[in-house]
Amino acid sequence: RSKIALFDKMWTYMKSAEPSVFVKTTAEGVMRYAYLLESTMNEYIEQRKPCDTMKVGGNLDSKGYGIATPKGSSL
Repeated sequence: RSKIALFDKMWTYMKSAEPSVFVKTTAEGVMRYAYLLESTMNEYIEQRKPCDTMKVGGNLDSKGYGIATPKGSSL
């Protein structure tokens, strides 16, 4: 439970909505909604066939990724 009243109100509404507002996968979310997601996933989805999505506006945020490998890894 959130300490922010508005977040609690939103959660209560989302849980009680019929049909359910929740989706099981990113692909289902993209099909049902104007979807906010991080730019890497957005760029991947918008370049996949059937090419029926688009990015609107600029990025909301910028983050980097790091990958760790065991010492001595060939990667």
